[in-house]
Amino acid sequence: MSSRTKKLIYLLVGIMMASAMLAYFARPRPPRLELVSPKQEYPDYSDAYPGISGLAERLTKSYNLAVVLVHSPYTENNVEALDALRSWARQRFQEQPDFLRPIGPEVTPAHRHTVIGAIFYNLFAGVYYWLEEAVGEFLKGRIDSFHYTKQYSSFRVAYFDFFGLDNDTAALLAKFQTEKARGAIPIILWFALWVVATTVGAAAVLMAKSRFETLRRVLGYGWILAGLCYVVLAVTENQVAALVSAVVCGFVGLFLRYPFVVSRQASGVPELRLVYMGSNWVAVALLATVSVVVIQVLTWIRTGAPDAPDPVTLLLSSLSGNFLQDPSRAKRTVLQLFGVLWVIAAVWTTTQLKGDVKAARETEESLASLKGPLS
Repeated sequence: MSSRTKKLIYLLVGIMMASAMLAYFARPRPPRLELVSPKQEYPDYSDAYPGISGLAERLTKSYNLAVVLVHSPYTENNVEALDALRSWARQRFQEQPDFLRPIGPEVTPAHRHTVIGAIFYNLFAGVYYWLEEAVGEFLKGRIDSFHYTKQYSSFRVAYFDFFGLDNDTAALLAKFQTEKARGAIPIILWFALWVVATTVGAAAVLMAKSRFETLRRVLGYGWILAGLCYVVLAVTENQVAALVSAVVCGFVGLFLRYPFVVSRQASGVPELRLVYMGSNWVAVALLATVSVVVIQVLTWIRTGAPDAPDPVTLLLSSLSGNFLQDPSRAKRTVLQLFGVLWVIAAVWTTTQLKGDVKAARETEESLASLKGPLS
């Protein structure tokens, strides 16, 4: 048995032992994230259980909301935000009439009910809940700052004028912001992970002597990391599409990390043969990677809706603390930045395809003598 096999076995045994110990002695609990308090919306709010306020009925019968607001002094952002809140609240009242003050235990997440899900839950749930609480504190501060802006004051006047000023409307407004902010927490964590990974990869390429070789390896690791992220989504959210994406990203990452071609031996048996990937091919791989990222971001922005915000919208709302109004200006800026990024990558790739840098060509000649070129 080789040393690598022994290390792998010891690692697996260690993971199983750690998961078993944590399952027996630890009990990770999700933090109670009340990111927005009803008292922030209505200082006279009372925690006493209310009588019949008719809020659900008012929401159900508010068909003429857009017409009324269009002919009023309220801004267009307030019209869209109020309509999104109304649609969200109507759906929540239909699904769970007591959602403003829920009664009963919380639903257990499905990812604890499988063998693999239970192992990873015991290993990483405590760390994730700690990160979730830390990000929640950040969002709580950003939302509190937003409550002192003119944008919030304008929306608050429009909201309470239309739905009435009482405990239920205050609780509804706080619940709406809290739920949207909670949806932004995993987005912020994923964004932080990719910022760190991109920074480390860029630093490795800039500090390397053979930049194209390093860039190829960094791209490979980036695609493998994307595959691992999709695996996490597939396990925690039970998404088949995420599992397919994980397989595709993993294959692309392994190919970039270990470039190979399929050839046949003299006996006709197929075999995998490692090849050298030249700088031109690495440039094409970089352009393809940037294109995939740009397409994903643009698709998020173009397909997002007020009642189903996309990750870019949630991330921008987290920075401003405004989970009520759509950050349309900031999203246009993001569109322009990613468009410029794609143009720069395309121009650089075109330049690279026309002629290599002398140092890169010399490196390729020395490395290509060890492996066959990728043709």
